[in-house]
Order: sequence, then C-alpha cells, then structure tokens
Amino acid sequence: MLIGLTGNIASGKSTVAKYLKELGAQVIDADQVARQVVLPHSPALKEIVNSFGPGILHEDGTLNRAKLASVIFQDAAAKEKLENILHPRIADAINRQISSFKKSHPGGILVLEAPLLIEAGWHKSVDQVWLVTVDPQLQLQRLILRDKLTPEQARQRMASQMPQEEKKKFAHVIINNAGSPSDLQRQVQAIWHSLPAGY
Repeated sequence: MLIGLTGNIASGKSTVAKYLKELGAQVIDADQVARQVVLPHSPALKEIVNSFGPGILHEDGTLNRAKLASVIFQDAAAKEKLENILHPRIADAINRQISSFKKSHPGGILVLEAPLLIEAGWHKSVDQVWLVTVDPQLQLQRLILRDKLTPEQARQRMASQMPQEEKKKFAHVIINNAGSPSDLQRQVQAIWHSLPAGY
C-alpha cells in the first residue's frame, strides 16, 4: 500500500512520518530526495545555477537553500521555473524507490512524505492521501520558531502554498495536529490500526 502524506509547511508531516515509521511503515521523504537531486555537479544544480545565477551557491559549491527559498517565495514565476527543473527528477528518483520497495516488500506499507504531493500531481499515484492539518495561527507560530523567520517571511511562505482547505478535497484521511504530540501520536496509531487487513 502506498500512502501519500502531505500538509502545508510546519503542519507536523515529519512527526506523523516518524510515528508511521515506528509502527512499521517505510518512508520516502521527498524533501530528502530533492536534496540528493541537487548535490554538487548534478545536472539539476547546473540548471538551477543557469536559471538563478551562481549567487545561490555556497562557497563550497553546494546549494544555498535559504537564499533560493527567499527568491522563490517572493516570485511565483521563479518558483514555477524551479519546480519545472526539480519535479521530473524528484519523481524519477521516487518512482525508482517505490518500484524497489514493491519488489522487496510485497504487501508492505510505504509512505511518501511530500509537501507538494498534490501540487506536483503525485497524489494520483498513491492509494490514499493523508493530510496533516493545523490551525493557521499555530502554523505561523511554529514556522517562526522552527525556521527563525520574521512573521512577514513566515506569512509569505504560507501564502505560497495551496490552501489547506483546497487540499482537504483530495484527502482520504485528515489528521488534525491542533493538540499535543501525544494526541497526534494517538490519532496516527488509531488510523494505522484501522487500515484494511493484509497490510
């Protein structure tokens, strides 16, 4: 079974993924795959430098993700350009991992944790979409604390994503992360144990 786990920035996706891993699922983290795709000397990184200039690299030749983020979260066209470079490559790498998992773990549960699961169209390839939701005010506070952003920067990043209400239309399962970590863990365990037998 392939579960697509998504949610907007600072919603608690990674915490849910961690709980699912503890319950026996295998997890593919799309953000981690995205980092591998842009390693130094990779075709994707060369294309990003051609599009955005060498100023988005650190001195050691690695991608300065913070600098790139500050560019794309302010400019929808730049964000689209970056996604056009990255998404096909990330999708290829993820598809290879999914195929490998299906061969080695028939009947196992694989979770694809991807912030842009719906935007990138990957939701069409999964058996279920699980959406982690959070109150926007709480999301703002978490984002400011976690990423050390100003309220304005945090709001900009939140506004650049598909609204949570829109994502709900695609979700088979909604996990509300409004409470404590133990509340969240209990929800995840209950949903896990309600999955059809045979998984």
